[in-house]
Amino acid sequence: MASAPHAPATKPDDWIAVATRELRDLTAAYTGKATANAKCDHAVRAVEAALKAVLWKRNKWPKWPGKEKGFKYLYNHNLEAMLDQCGQDLRDRLQASADHLVSWRVLVNAVVKHYRYSVTPPSDAEANEIAKSCRHPDLGVVPWLLKRYQEIT
Repeated sequence: MASAPHAPATKPDDWIAVATRELRDLTAAYTGKATANAKCDHAVRAVEAALKAVLWKRNKWPKWPGKEKGFKYLYNHNLEAMLDQCGQDLRDRLQASADHLVSWRVLVNAVVKHYRYSVTPPSDAEANEIAKSCRHPDLGVVPWLLKRYQEIT
């Protein structure tokens, strides 16, 4: 069976759709048999997608930038670099919320510690904390970023 071709994002809302899909997959992981690693993967992908949506909308790019000089941070899974590019005002707002800042740090640590090619999988407790830091309606980074996205004109 042939798979559907990869369809890249063509507008900022496409990244919101990716973030929302990853949140749904993460939520479903609690009821299924997803591994701790899969939970972490969905959480980090959701954060990345939400950050990319914010970046695209804030910068009013006509299309998604390629990997040319100046945009490589969009492709190397560096959440801090993406947040930096979102502007100091967004970072200041994140830092003003102690709960969201703690969630942010959990997710940044997850990228460094677990993401991609780590030979040490996260424990279930770690994965659940990473998932909570991503998706919790009041404390999670992705719902917070989705609200910031909606504020951008």
